[in-house]
Amino acid sequence: MALIDEKTRDFLQTKFAAELVRPVTVELFHGAGNPETVAFARDLVQELGELTDKISLQVKPLEGEEAQQLGLQASPTLLLGRELGYRIEYWGAPLGMEAEGFIDTLVLASIGQPGLQAMSESLLKLLDREVRLYSFVTPTCPYCPKAVLQNHRLALGAPGKVRSICVEAQQNMDLARKFRVSSVPQQLFDEDPATVSVGVQPEKTYLRNVLRHAGVADAALDALEQEAKQSQQQLPARPDKPVHVTDGNFAVAITQYPFLIVDCWAEWCGPCRMLGPVVEALAGELQGKVVFGKLDTEENPETSQEYAIHSIPTMLVFSKGKLVERLVGFKPKPALKKEIEALLAKHG
Repeated sequence: MALIDEKTRDFLQTKFAAELVRPVTVELFHGAGNPETVAFARDLVQELGELTDKISLQVKPLEGEEAQQLGLQASPTLLLGRELGYRIEYWGAPLGMEAEGFIDTLVLASIGQPGLQAMSESLLKLLDREVRLYSFVTPTCPYCPKAVLQNHRLALGAPGKVRSICVEAQQNMDLARKFRVSSVPQQLFDEDPATVSVGVQPEKTYLRNVLRHAGVADAALDALEQEAKQSQQQLPARPDKPVHVTDGNFAVAITQYPFLIVDCWAEWCGPCRMLGPVVEALAGELQGKVVFGKLDTEENPETSQEYAIHSIPTMLVFSKGKLVERLVGFKPKPALKKEIEALLAKHG
């Protein structure tokens, strides 16, 4: 019996065709333990691979030399995109709510865009050693996928420096007992009990804790953050990526760029996170025709209030300095591109 129903297969096939860019290999390491979850993990990846030629599966022994060199302990263990330089791991099959996050991670790895805040991407450059980020989860936890995806985004943003490990607590009871997991999501760094936290933290707070653990001084964090803020206020002439729009430079942006689309978002907003990679991709494809901006509604309350941003994601479309359209909610890349091209023909 198939794991993915027909309706979901159709949705994923359309999603993969529109969004996947680079091939991603999923490596499944397993031993004799947990045969049912091994079968689930294998069948899930195989069924995803049937929907696109950009997802493939390799099955390997957990008792082999390669698994030992990689420091793998659990059967099954899934590694995503190692050939692309990433260390993203699932110790235990991605059951329940984790399956959706697993698919989202595959898409982000294929696109090569972590979907982090610009400030986070700048701060990640301060890492000078590998850090292992563990998230302990259970299949029915509604908050766990967000915590796991946050770690995975950091791994995507700092390949070779961040290793993100999702540990299914019920499939890895020895590890769960070792770290006294009682509530999920529980996270820790490099198996250091002093770093344990429970729940989902804001991206900025969480990343600063990771960097402090890695030995980065607060003074260095503050200096780079201030430098990045000053740099983000500048608006490049012909950007191929979304520009950082704030209360301070918003008025300049809408007059500087003849056709500007401002993506109004917030860190906690799931659909906003889904839209992020779409906006990143379209900024490159439509360079010279459209400029995209990113406005964090929580950090920029004046602009959010002025334009009555009550629902996010909302995209404000400006032509020659005038607001001509609002696009509310998440849209897949093909649909959004078609809508933008129609607005260009009308107002460009």
